[in-house]
Amino acid sequence: MLEDKLRVLFRKGTLTSRARRTLLVLLIFLVALIGYRISFASEASWADERSPLLGSHADLHDEQARIGKISILYGGTKLHYERALQSHKRHNRQHGYPMFVQRVDVLDGYWTKPAFIHYMILRELRKPESQRLQWLFWFDADTIILNYNVPLEIFLPPEDHEGLRNINILISDDWNGLNNGIFGIRVSRYAAELFAGILAFRDFEPETELVFQDQSAMEILLKRRKSINHVAKVPQRWFNAYATDDERPGSSFVHPGDFLVHFAGTGARDIRMNKWADKSEQLNYKWNTPLTHLKLPDEIQRFWNRTKSVWDARQNHWVKGTKHLQASIFNVNITLNEWRTTPQNESNNFLSLAKAEEKAEFFIGNSTKYNGEIIKEDLHQLGKIVLELENAHRVFSDDVVKIKASLEEERMKKDEEQRKKEEEEKREEEERKEGERRKKDEEEEKKKEEENNKKKEEEQKKEEHEQRNEDEEENNEKKEEEQKKKEHEQRNEEEYEQIEEKEQKERRGGK
Repeated sequence: MLEDKLRVLFRKGTLTSRARRTLLVLLIFLVALIGYRISFASEASWADERSPLLGSHADLHDEQARIGKISILYGGTKLHYERALQSHKRHNRQHGYPMFVQRVDVLDGYWTKPAFIHYMILRELRKPESQRLQWLFWFDADTIILNYNVPLEIFLPPEDHEGLRNINILISDDWNGLNNGIFGIRVSRYAAELFAGILAFRDFEPETELVFQDQSAMEILLKRRKSINHVAKVPQRWFNAYATDDERPGSSFVHPGDFLVHFAGTGARDIRMNKWADKSEQLNYKWNTPLTHLKLPDEIQRFWNRTKSVWDARQNHWVKGTKHLQASIFNVNITLNEWRTTPQNESNNFLSLAKAEEKAEFFIGNSTKYNGEIIKEDLHQLGKIVLELENAHRVFSDDVVKIKASLEEERMKKDEEQRKKEEEEKREEEERKEGERRKKDEEEEKKKEEENNKKKEEEQKKEEHEQRNEDEEENNEKKEEEQKKKEHEQRNEEEYEQIEEKEQKERRGGK
């Protein structure tokens, strides 16, 4: 066979171990893409010599089957593993699942497992969509079905919700982290890319320690952004309960009525598996409980309802948060534009605000590539970005308040100085006008006084003139009176003289 020839070539030492692994991975990819059939126990190969009790599986392969099972088992025949596979065949027959078992070890360590899974995904994707299996469930060979009444369909996410339609992996954790002993895989491009990444991981990231080989690689990749919304971490007991003999088992361990039991990391595995295979084959009510008597359906429904609520809340939070951030960016830009051309644009708080705004703009622009694939860390980052931006805005706004208060104080001071200046100018103007008015009044007063003086002088002159006239008249009158008096006296004297003369004459005549 081709695999044997390759092993011979690899053992000759002509290739390094890393080159050999890389070549094997590429070869497997090529084989899968061109439809080469890796040797696996599919329909007809269930009837192999080592497991005659399993019989042919071909009659169980419903072309319209929705779910298929895959597993791996190679090496010598071991009864406890074959009995575990028998429990799966019984379960497959009851629910109509095809099962495919890889019987050849192709790669070193546990790396044949992801190679086979990758092949099966590509095998289904090559088919027309109407003929594909929709889900594949991986089961490690150390798993035994206990309750055959539990169908795999019950675990699938409902298709009536956008967030649940994006789920491509159903898997659980244990106390060591991820455990990929049993998990569901939606047949999809994402699943093909995931398992291609798992296969290539150790060659492309050789510095990363893979404690649990392919399982560790898968855990690392499922934690990365591209995968987070495609993974549902379901309760471990749904389909990965661990074996225990404890009468009061813990939450990770198998309880009566549980779907299956897994013997991960168990010592004396053959003894323990045969013991539990006995319980499985007895089909008693304690373990093979009817589905209607189990709490599992209600628990699953509650789980998916919670998942829907978380997804919806996350989307709503994202929408509201981004709108709030965009509004904050808008307000910050108003502030930045207002102060960008001022001396404050060199202050530390302004530069911090500008940097926070730039970071927020980058976050909003970068988030569009998520296409609705919002994860919890996005919300944390969104909250952090909003907080940083609003804190920076608040700090600078406090500065703005102080700056505006300082500017207002300076403006008021200038206004006060201007007011005082204007008042001084007004006062000076008033004083000037008052001076001019006083001067004018003084001039008018002086003029009036001069006029009065002139008038007085004129009146005085007039009075003097009148007085002179009066004096002259009086003098004239006096003179006239004196003249008259004098004349009178003269007349009197003359008359007297005449009288005297007459008397004299008379006297003389009397004589």
